Amino acid sequence: MMPTDTKTVLFDPGFAQHTTILSISVPYIYDQINKFKNMGQRKMKFKMTFPNLIKMSDNNIGFCLGCMLWAVYLKKQNAQIQGNPCLGSTFDKDETVEEIDYSIEFLNKLKKDSKYYLGTDYEINPKHIKILDLYKKFLLINKNFINTKTTDDIVLPEEFKIPTQNDLDKIYSKIQEVIKSGNLLDLEEVFGLVYEL
Repeated sequence: MMPTDTKTVLFDPGFAQHTTILSISVPYIYDQINKFKNMGQRKMKFKMTFPNLIKMSDNNIGFCLGCMLWAVYLKKQNAQIQGNPCLGSTFDKDETVEEIDYSIEFLNKLKKDSKYYLGTDYEINPKHIKILDLYKKFLLINKNFINTKTTDDIVLPEEFKIPTQNDLDKIYSKIQEVIKSGNLLDLEEVFGLVYEL
């Protein structure tokens, strides 16, 4: 009897290439700003860097959206998961949520620094905080995916709606689109299919 091929799916369909680790990148950028002794130069450097900081933050939020939407899609696939870098690690609650907590603090920092350096108000989108909080919960209920070998092992937040096949197809198409474009935050368009923000 010939063994049948087990269906496999990727842990990350391609989101990571469009993101940076904020807790590493942001301090480096601020170091560059703070090298200037003159406040006018600092303000100018911050003004030049601000759009990049926003883009990094947006893509980070989009990454969180993408991971949750990909999990919803995978949950219906009945397959082995390939490329899970967390598999076999030790679960540490604080370490698991450290980057998400940093991301939330960073949004508050952007608001404060926008006022200080640019004299303008940067409004934090409350939906973005909700996304980060939900992703934090998602990471914790999955114990940072240290035991996630198959799609059956994925645990979805209880608040999530079970999408129809048609909705799953829309989610999959949008995921493929943002992986090509790099605009991960565009996933907000389909997040309503599984969760009302």
